[in-house]
Amino acid sequence: MVTRIPVSEGSEDSERQLATYPVPGPSGELAGVMLVARNLDYLNQVHSTISYSRKLAALGRLFAGVTHEVKNPLNAMTIHLELLKGKLAKGDPPSEVAKHVDVIGAEIKRLDEVVVNFLKFTRPEELKLEPVDLERMIAHVARTVEPEAKSRGVTVKVDIPESLPHVNGDASMLGQVFMNLAVNAVQAMNEGGTLRFDARAVGRRVRIDVIDTGSGISPENLARIFDLYFTTKKKGSGIGLSMVYRIIQLHDGEVEVSSTPGAGTQFRIFLPQA
Repeated sequence: MVTRIPVSEGSEDSERQLATYPVPGPSGELAGVMLVARNLDYLNQVHSTISYSRKLAALGRLFAGVTHEVKNPLNAMTIHLELLKGKLAKGDPPSEVAKHVDVIGAEIKRLDEVVVNFLKFTRPEELKLEPVDLERMIAHVARTVEPEAKSRGVTVKVDIPESLPHVNGDASMLGQVFMNLAVNAVQAMNEGGTLRFDARAVGRRVRIDVIDTGSGISPENLARIFDLYFTTKKKGSGIGLSMVYRIIQLHDGEVEVSSTPGAGTQFRIFLPQA
């Protein structure tokens, strides 16, 4: 039996969890009862500290990515400004000067995009929390990516029971999460394969797995895939998976990833039930 009771300690109130467990004797008879008391306030403090540490670690990765993206255009502008000064001093023709002006202009535009995307990441739209039907949402995502999947020889499978509990979330943002993961998975399977969605209730949370049989992710890249601006795609922005991580974080959820190069990747997401 487990019971929660309020406790007064001096001028402070706290809460304890008392649990009793039978202790059997040598012959199976009841020999005694073990009483276990837990300080719930302390446990809550520990959980808060762990959560805060995770957020600090995520913030560190975020700023590392932003610093890298800001330094690149700044370095390019510095180099081309020096070259531009040299050409102006020598009186080179306007066509030679214009080349460096164009590069500087392009780098200024790229720097602006970095700042705009960073603001989108750090200040997302306000959450509109409501019960979200994941079975219906993921079925819609599967139908949306199916044409591209077929063109690549990819089979999309959905294994989600209709009785799956709803989650507490913002439907629009969670839709972005699963659409992003689905598109990435399909694009990782150029020679065909399978994309599978699986979801189950686990305690007071819902676990969702997005699994592909694609090219997989190398170990050195796996640790960085949620970093803002990190991408292995030639035309990738490095924002998609960062937004996945950020949105799940805003929903008090968790996202894990495991991958085997040449065999595929699995994203596992936990969200609180409504």
